Amino acid sequence: MSRPHRIASLACVVAITIAVFTSTADHCCMAAPPADPTRADQAIKAGEFSVAKSLPAETIPGTRDRWLAQVASAQSLSGESSAAAATVRQIETPADRQSVLNNSMGAVRRGAPQGGGSFADFDSLMNLIETTVVPDTWEALGGNSTMAPYPQGVYVDAAGTVEIAHLPSDDQSLAKGAIANLDALLAADLESQTRDWRAPSEMRFVSLRRLRDEITARRMTGVPLGDSLLNLAGLSRVQYLFLTDDDIILAAPTSGIDLDRGWYVDRQSGRATLRSDFLARCLAASQAGTPFGCTIDPTPAGMQAAMEVAGQIRSGQIPIGKSADQLQSALGMQRVEVFGAAGDTSVALLMVEADRHMKQLALGQQPMPEGVANYLDVVDDMIDQGPPNGLLLRLWFTAQRQAVRCDSEKRVFEIAGNAVRLSGENQRALADGGRGDVTVDPRSAQFVAGFNRNWARIRDQYPVYGALESLYRVAAVSHLIDRFGAEGVHRDLASALASEDEARDWNLPAPKQVESIATMHTVRKGNKRHHVLLASGGVSVATDATVKSAIATYPTLDGHASLVRQRPVAVNHWWWDGR
Repeated sequence: MSRPHRIASLACVVAITIAVFTSTADHCCMAAPPADPTRADQAIKAGEFSVAKSLPAETIPGTRDRWLAQVASAQSLSGESSAAAATVRQIETPADRQSVLNNSMGAVRRGAPQGGGSFADFDSLMNLIETTVVPDTWEALGGNSTMAPYPQGVYVDAAGTVEIAHLPSDDQSLAKGAIANLDALLAADLESQTRDWRAPSEMRFVSLRRLRDEITARRMTGVPLGDSLLNLAGLSRVQYLFLTDDDIILAAPTSGIDLDRGWYVDRQSGRATLRSDFLARCLAASQAGTPFGCTIDPTPAGMQAAMEVAGQIRSGQIPIGKSADQLQSALGMQRVEVFGAAGDTSVALLMVEADRHMKQLALGQQPMPEGVANYLDVVDDMIDQGPPNGLLLRLWFTAQRQAVRCDSEKRVFEIAGNAVRLSGENQRALADGGRGDVTVDPRSAQFVAGFNRNWARIRDQYPVYGALESLYRVAAVSHLIDRFGAEGVHRDLASALASEDEARDWNLPAPKQVESIATMHTVRKGNKRHHVLLASGGVSVATDATVKSAIATYPTLDGHASLVRQRPVAVNHWWWDGR
């Protein structure tokens, strides 16, 4: 019966009682005792937590979730961490759940920092950010030169990570394959299977509701999250997203997980595993409607000094053999700005590392995969159009919209496609250190196209790009949850997981500056030599840019909303395999 109907029925019964049996009505009105904070508090102080949890709703102060939060906090502070975690599982309101963590984690936080799983070689990354990049020995050549300062970044917007595919709704052949096999995959005996998250699976499922409870339990007991939880049980992509009545479930096949240079990657695809801290960051960004990312840019003073040095190089006042050193010195330290997110997180350091490494690839300081051209190679190939001169080459990572289709009730979503791409544009560098109008440079366009075309090969050679790709994949998931999730169920669950974005499992310094990179490149055309001097000055994630606004209904997915009901009986099994 709906709530308005229940209220109407109750009012009718009370009216009849008052009209016929006035004294009985008075007795009925007095039968339910008022909230008694003293009685409730006494139960907690006496350690009678089972009694406290079973008190009638009308006898406890505030809402039931708030009261359970008080009980869980008291259980945790008294040392009953496991019981407290069990109580927290009964709390649905994100704020009340978070209050338990805030009240019970003080002792843990005052102790030694709790570690989690490994994350790609932070020491190397911090050294990369904090120390000077030693340039190669420059070739001592005479002649003219040109300069192209080189800033860029990373940009993540969850709303731009997926694209809704317009598929023919009556094409039953498209339902074959993985979708058609879901019934069989979920029919496995879930309790008898092994619990190795790094093992292959025909279809692995992760419950975000149970994941939330597992994170809460570990936070309250001071247990590290561990590699399986940090890496979402080995998922390297989300093929299916299920919005059930009380849960959000992610599913995809996995070919087994290997550790590759500090990163966990799928054995067959080479994709890095999705991470729970990345998911928390993207869920928080989706709910706030705020993109996040990083930029690495020279200061205006550095730009002005660099333009002055360029003029001296052209006039011969600075020998060409010393030009790269002089330009790097003129540019000085370049600013690292992390926007829309805290700078002392694994996400921030990943974005800065990926941005920095991409510059090194473009300028030839790190090798591209065989047969893939860097920016200098493109300059060589297009020297007939002249060398670049006075250009600001801006490159940044952003979302490649993924294709999504859903059932008629928008409860089952299938996601496919690449998640990230490199973008670029050019501006004129002005003598005062400013930036002029956007210009067209076919060299940068060709380099960007080649980088994106060979993304999988670059990612396989350098796992940092696989980790960056995983960030955009969970950004797409977070946008779909925010866009189609039910208020009070899926969005509350997302809010609880998003609160993990505030957690700090590592003492990470926020990157502030990086040393400039400068290189001189000589191009020969006939009997003429061109000396091209390039100097390096982001990443952006906007969750609402991950999908197109129109979503195609795919009726063959209608029958799969109920398939995720066959889950492990044990509530602490937050992931499971289907066969």
